[in-house]
Amino acid sequence: MLALACVDAKLAVRVHWSDMKKWGVSARKVACQGFALGCLIFIQLVGARSARAESPRKVQGYELLGTLGYGYGFWKYSGNNDREVDPFGVTVGGDFGYTFPFGLRLGTDVGYAFGVKHQYTHWTGEVITTHASSITWGASIGYDLLLSKVTLRGAADVGLILLLDEGTVSPWMYFGPKVGLTWDFHGVELGVQGKWMMLVGAVQAGVMAGKRF
Repeated sequence: MLALACVDAKLAVRVHWSDMKKWGVSARKVACQGFALGCLIFIQLVGARSARAESPRKVQGYELLGTLGYGYGFWKYSGNNDREVDPFGVTVGGDFGYTFPFGLRLGTDVGYAFGVKHQYTHWTGEVITTHASSITWGASIGYDLLLSKVTLRGAADVGLILLLDEGTVSPWMYFGPKVGLTWDFHGVELGVQGKWMMLVGAVQAGVMAGKRF
């Protein structure tokens, strides 16, 4: 009887020790999985925080852009001496602005439009040909939104336009929305832009390129 009791005790100890070993393996496995999951979450949080930290730096700063586009007037202007002119067409210019860390952008732009030759019949029956040009200078307030590798810009634009026709100058005011899209190509800002010049009834669209610093 004593021998049988000893055998049963040994078997019980072995079974208990085997169960403890299995439990220990399971516990280590769970601990390792938990540690790996914790590391993954930590990496994700650090990456998200770094992305949020880097985004303002990519948007923030001064920006100088050269622009090339084309303007179209919906109606012809009666300038000096009751003349109709089309002072838009091919346009070149520049845009300079500063974007704050939270995306607000303040800017100013200047442009020169070469104008389009315009022929019309005067109310007197005379056929008249004009070729006027224009100079614009304005200021804008807007917002730069960083979307992956591109920046979407929306702004309100207001400024002065000078119509140049045969040595005379006619000043006008304009205001309206402006929208643009830029992306960084090896340190060079490339993009497209369009704006609506209300009061003078014209739209402009074109490309731009420059540098953020």
